[in-house]
Amino acid sequence: MPENTTEGGQRRRTFLKTAGGVATVGIAGCGGNGEANAGDGSDSSSDADGSDSSSDGTSGNTLSLSIPEAANFDPVQIKGDGSQVVSDHVFSELLTLPADGLEPTAQLVTDYSVSENGRTYTFMLREDVTFHNGDELTADDVVYSWERLAASENSQEGENILEGGFQIAHDTTTETVDGEDQEVYEPGSLAVEAVDDYTLEVTLEQPFFDALFWFAYGSLSPVPEGIVGDIEGYDGEMDYAEFSSQSPVGTGPFQTESVETGTEVVLSAADDYHGDEPGPDRIAMQVVQNSDAIHQRAMNRNVQVFNVPNSRFDPSKVSIEETRNLGQEIGTYGPLENGETVNYSTWDEAYTAYFIFDCSRVEKPIRQALNYAVNQENFVEQGFRGVGEPAYHQAPPSVYPGGKEAYDQHAEENFPYGYREAQIDQARSVMEEAGYGENNRASLTLTLYNDRNPDAYSRIADLIRSKAQSVYVDLSIERAPFNTIIDEAVSGNLDMYTLGNGLEYPSPADMLKFGRPYDGNLVRWREDPSDASEQAAAAWEQVQNNLGPTEAEEEARSEAFIQMEEAIWEDAIYLTNYHPRGRQWWYDEVEAPIQPSGFHDRLYDSLTFE
Repeated sequence: MPENTTEGGQRRRTFLKTAGGVATVGIAGCGGNGEANAGDGSDSSSDADGSDSSSDGTSGNTLSLSIPEAANFDPVQIKGDGSQVVSDHVFSELLTLPADGLEPTAQLVTDYSVSENGRTYTFMLREDVTFHNGDELTADDVVYSWERLAASENSQEGENILEGGFQIAHDTTTETVDGEDQEVYEPGSLAVEAVDDYTLEVTLEQPFFDALFWFAYGSLSPVPEGIVGDIEGYDGEMDYAEFSSQSPVGTGPFQTESVETGTEVVLSAADDYHGDEPGPDRIAMQVVQNSDAIHQRAMNRNVQVFNVPNSRFDPSKVSIEETRNLGQEIGTYGPLENGETVNYSTWDEAYTAYFIFDCSRVEKPIRQALNYAVNQENFVEQGFRGVGEPAYHQAPPSVYPGGKEAYDQHAEENFPYGYREAQIDQARSVMEEAGYGENNRASLTLTLYNDRNPDAYSRIADLIRSKAQSVYVDLSIERAPFNTIIDEAVSGNLDMYTLGNGLEYPSPADMLKFGRPYDGNLVRWREDPSDASEQAAAAWEQVQNNLGPTEAEEEARSEAFIQMEEAIWEDAIYLTNYHPRGRQWWYDEVEAPIQPSGFHDRLYDSLTFE
């Protein structure tokens, strides 16, 4: 299960709308579908010594796991890690990502076609798929499910099909909200049609190069037509609370056997599942939110698959034996505290952690000097015990145009602040040219998470502070919860602070949309216009004008992405930190599936018992 080094957020869920629609910002979190450290010192449903008060699932063909909170499994809800790992097993999508790549393949469909204009997708559904309640999957179920995504008051994911580059065609109406006119979705207008029982036609507002990936996205998972009555025309067959938190109904390999909210979720293999028979008969997931208890459960062998908290991770115990095509590394780890040597794997989470400067509060020479003064390799080694990659671009290596090799080459040849080295002399020179020195020092405050990797960020902050001191910058350090940081950043009250972004789909556009100068951008670059900010704005416009699937449009996007990265470097609006890796450990009694990437669902249906 992934260590919570990705700032503990939601799978591929990378943005939130702040109160009043003031701004759209990157959420620190991605990919965390599984057993994660929810933060030291938090309450746990397990005893401090790791003993279990719930069912022991380590015998027979029952897989036992520890997960964080698990409360709502509705596909249209934003989920924390624990809820997401449950949903990944209960629901399935029209398309899915294969284990060896990021190009979606069929799951609930047999075939599809695309119109000449690139806007209309026609899907042929499989005729052998049933929901857990015995209903057959038809196109009407998909129409209902996606209407819920767009129109339900319970939906938190509607923007995935109503906004951005990927949009299903729809109508809007004007409504007055807080005294302002806003365009909102008109219920029933979504361009999704059941041509017949097994033919689904979907029309997009415009061609989009990664549309197939979105059709594989979890919030578009079908549920039975009319299962809940939260959209017009349906009374509902189940109470919403029962559906969302006790008995979700999907087409996935498992169904809920029992749910004790805050304590345990037990899944059992679904009858008449359309895919290969799952390896486990049951999956018993105990909710455990204290990192010491999580660790002790693993040491007591109460679980077969687990994580080792950062505070206990020793990189010298890792032995890598295999590297796969998406960058997954597989080997062994040990000995553990219980004397065992276990299996180990790590993968790319498609995530970038960074420090944001508010450009209206911190002038450019200070931003540049701090970039010169640090070495991102030290962030990884000292902060995250060597797990992850130093970050030089906003886009993670796996989605950078040309991949990791191109990422490294461009950074080595062009990163202006010292590739894998600090450049203290240059930092001092920039500050002195701006009038700073020992008798005229700059001051600013760095605000850190106190609820997400607090130990790692404390080490990194101390490193930045010591470097800042040597380049005429007095750096104060404050700590606050993630939500407080977001609120204060939106209000313009922070100089420099921790944040990060995990991608929803594998394209630099999903990261760089937060870097462009726009109204609502927390770096407030638009308030400090420059040649670089204008370059970034023009490059983003080039991206928006080339969202189609052709090679020429892909080339134009790639060119623009690099221009945006270099503009961000020029004005130093961020201090990049690192690209984290997901991690998983497992005992020899099971053969656990290797997680391909942070984009893939966290599934254990292919796990086998030795």
